[in-house]
Amino acid sequence: MAIEERRIIFTDAEVVAAVQALYQRAKQVFPPGNVWNVAISEDNGCQVDCDVVDAKGHRDRVTVAGERLAAALILFCIQHKIPLPAKAQKGLVIMQGQLALHILIPGVGVKMIEV
Repeated sequence: MAIEERRIIFTDAEVVAAVQALYQRAKQVFPPGNVWNVAISEDNGCQVDCDVVDAKGHRDRVTVAGERLAAALILFCIQHKIPLPAKAQKGLVIMQGQLALHILIPGVGVKMIEV
């Protein structure tokens, strides 16, 4: 059985937008201010640290990892009409320093054509 593999690679700005949308949907407050640094690591099965500084110079850090981070990226895809197959396996990977959603779509039985 053939398996289709896809990767959707996100920019840092898209990752931040995804995390902010997740916070909004969960009715949590994302710290006010500008995100001045985004660090992506393989900690906790992929983790994003967003460093935020407000107008008064106060710094805060938002950390999202694992399933919650995957949920944020899936929500981003839904909101931006990026098609995702519901039954596919989804996971997080880091590719060349960028966060990516890794998608595996199992093939269905293929009918052979008789020759």
